[in-house]
Amino acid sequence: MKEETKIIIKDTAIRAAKTFLQAFLSAISVDALLGVTDFDAFKKVGLSMLIAALAAGISAVWNGTVKALNGGECQ
Repeated sequence: MKEETKIIIKDTAIRAAKTFLQAFLSAISVDALLGVTDFDAFKKVGLSMLIAALAAGISAVWNGTVKALNGGECQ
């Protein structure tokens, strides 16, 4: 694998991890603010993680596509 490809993959993974963390914390805080009490804590955290994973996946695909189309440069 080319060094440039490794750098792009690493950068995309870091961006996806940041997006995951942001989405996870946002989902938990919204859930806490709404005061939903009919689900147990595990289901709330699991749903928050699922939302965060989806957001991170979308971010990873988006950033990877943009970098590939721009020759390794992100806009």
